[in-house]
Amino acid sequence: MINETHPACDLLVVSPHPDDAEIGLGGILAALCAQGRRVWALELTRGELGTNAQPHERWEESVAAAGVLGLAGRVQLQLPDGFIDANDQGQAAALVAVIRRLRPAWLVTAPEPRRHPDHQATPGLAERAAFLARLSTWQPALPPLRLHGADALPAPVDRWETVTVAHVTPEDEQPSLLFDISAHWERKLEALACYRSQLRRDDGRRATVINDPAFLQRIEDRARRWGRHAGVACAEALTTRQVPVVCDLPREPWR
Repeated sequence: MINETHPACDLLVVSPHPDDAEIGLGGILAALCAQGRRVWALELTRGELGTNAQPHERWEESVAAAGVLGLAGRVQLQLPDGFIDANDQGQAAALVAVIRRLRPAWLVTAPEPRRHPDHQATPGLAERAAFLARLSTWQPALPPLRLHGADALPAPVDRWETVTVAHVTPEDEQPSLLFDISAHWERKLEALACYRSQLRRDDGRRATVINDPAFLQRIEDRARRWGRHAGVACAEALTTRQVPVVCDLPREPWR
C-alpha cells in the first residue's frame, strides 16, 4: 500500500535540459546522495535544440552523470526545448503527474533562472505544479518519458504536498540556504565531465557559452564565493519563499 504521507524521494531536482542539474547544484546532489538520501533528477526537455549532440547522446551523458552522483533515478520528459512555459496547462500536468509518483519532500530547480528563457521559466512552472499536485480534483495522466534507475515510476497518489520549493540562487542575490559542498566538489566535477558533448570543444563541436574553457572556472569561482559566505571552501546556494519552522535551536552554523 502506498503511504500517501511519506515521501518516496527526499529531493527532486527539476531542470529544463540535461546537464543543468549538475551545473546548478551538482555538489548538493552529491552530498545528499553520500548521506543516503534518495535523490531524483528530472529534465523537462530532451535538449533537442542544443547546438551540439543529439538527444540520445545527451541522455546517455545524463545517465552516466547519475551514476557518478549516486542518484536514485532520472526522468526525462518531452516538453518542447526552448518553449518552457509556466502558464501552459499541459506542461504543468506533465510535471504534476511525476510529482505525485515520486512524492518529493523537497523540489528544487536548476540552474539559476538567468539568460536562457527555459531557465527563467522553470521555477515558475515548478511552483505551479507543486501547488496543483495538492489538488485531488485534478488527475493528469503520466506523459511519455525516459526513465533511468527503475523499470517504472511508483503508482500515483491522489495528492502530494512538498515541504518546500527552491531554486538555485543567482550569484548577485541573497540566498536562503548555503550548502557546504567542500567534500563533494571533485564529485561534481566528475559528473560534469560526463557531459563531454556540451562542455568540451573537441570532436568538432561548435563553440558555445558553456563549452568555453572559462565556463567551468566561473562555476568554481561561484562555489568558492558562496563558500566564503559560508565560511567553508565551497558551497552552493538555494532560495525558497518558505521559512523553516523549528522546535529547537538548529545545530548547523549561521553565517
